[in-house]
Amino acid sequence: MAAQWFAIRTVPGAQKPEREYAVEKTRSAKGYRIIPSLNPNLSAVERALSNNGFTYYMPAEKRLIRDRRHTDLWKPRRFALMVGYVFVHDPHSWRLLEQTAGVHEIVKDSYGNPYAIDLIDILRIRTAEAESEVLFDRQSLRARQNVRKRAKKDPRLQMLIAKLDIAGKITFPMDNDFAAA
Repeated sequence: MAAQWFAIRTVPGAQKPEREYAVEKTRSAKGYRIIPSLNPNLSAVERALSNNGFTYYMPAEKRLIRDRRHTDLWKPRRFALMVGYVFVHDPHSWRLLEQTAGVHEIVKDSYGNPYAIDLIDILRIRTAEAESEVLFDRQSLRARQNVRKRAKKDPRLQMLIAKLDIAGKITFPMDNDFAAA
């Protein structure tokens, strides 16, 4: 039997970025503080599947979302392309898969057997994901160009871009127009 992909339905919210917590040492009386953050590249169900040893594929797309703190800037965010579904490649344990956090159920046929997804369909989904990536790259380039144009006239925006660029949070390709500003 050839290697197969199977679809699973996820629990609502399991495809959002997983919240992570980091401990930072401080000089306060307590001596530390807990900093919550989001890992934008990994959802909660993806982390649970990888921790349980499953090979998975969650189709995703990137979108530009306006930054809440700096409304002149846009940041990339990752969203599920097929909300509510993740594909698993040859699960080693059906019981463990059903008990994995974030998994609601395994998609089954009318006889109650796990429904195998054809590889051609997976490749079509990957093609749609690649097309979405190309569209995102165009939007990202356009947004960067617009910010560079606005930064020529707005010194506050110039300082913000310089600060974020030094921190490594955002990068704008340097060109002659931006260097002259």
